[in-house]
Amino acid sequence: MEKIFLGIDYGSKRIGLALAGEKERIARAFKTIHKLNELDDIVSAKDVFAFVIGMPLQPDGSEGDTAEQARLFANRIAEKYGLPIHWQDERKTSSEAENFLKNGLCMRPQKRKDVLDAESARVILDRWLKNN
Repeated sequence: MEKIFLGIDYGSKRIGLALAGEKERIARAFKTIHKLNELDDIVSAKDVFAFVIGMPLQPDGSEGDTAEQARLFANRIAEKYGLPIHWQDERKTSSEAENFLKNGLCMRPQKRKDVLDAESARVILDRWLKNN
């Protein structure tokens, strides 16, 4: 079974997830979860070997409160799963994802809301894969 990168768009209410194979390196939106323990089955079933987490930087590149929350989340999953964490600047990923869902897939607003976090995770993972 191919090893999987798990892309994460962390938020305090929702966590968007995306997957990409180690060999194929094509990011795909996967799902949105609401609690950390929902990762347990996904990490084992998908043979995840590394996390790529979006770092919510300020427009000037500095870290604010949301970056601190993302770091705390990353520490929890690193401790829980013992897998490496990679960071990717997530500035403008939500707007890029929203634009793709609206214009590229012609999705209605309610449907976009349901998949936006997973699509944002796909953008984060895709950017990281292109640079690494």
